[in-house]
Amino acid sequence: MRHRTYDILLVEPKSDSVSRFTDSFETSETPNNVTVVSTGDQALDYIDQHGDYTDAPRPDLVLLDYHLPETSGIELLIELKDRPELQHIPVLVLTSSDATEEISRSYALHANACLQKPDSADEFDQMVQAIEDFWLNSVHFLPKEK
Repeated sequence: MRHRTYDILLVEPKSDSVSRFTDSFETSETPNNVTVVSTGDQALDYIDQHGDYTDAPRPDLVLLDYHLPETSGIELLIELKDRPELQHIPVLVLTSSDATEEISRSYALHANACLQKPDSADEFDQMVQAIEDFWLNSVHFLPKEK
């Protein structure tokens, strides 16, 4: 296991999903800081360190809801993958359905994975455990910028 704390940006407008994700990450064995924003505009401010987020760390991982108010999940995905300084950040797109069109479009825009949001707390725990096992404990990340 690596000895570092991972910064995770959760871009999720639904409070029940936020609670389930954050509860699951709190019980994770891998040290992490989860920051939650509910819109694409807030996510861009966070990533660009604007407004309330001037001291925000660059996220190691982005969990991105497909359906967002204001700047959509797809627009945010395009922005993240178009900017060379952000392209290395893994983006996991979260969808509430198994709509082939959403999944296909996400992968075409270079999402690193598409995940269907679980229904139960146990399923959220399982998903977060899978994210932890692969993305936080197996994948090599670039060193943090200082």
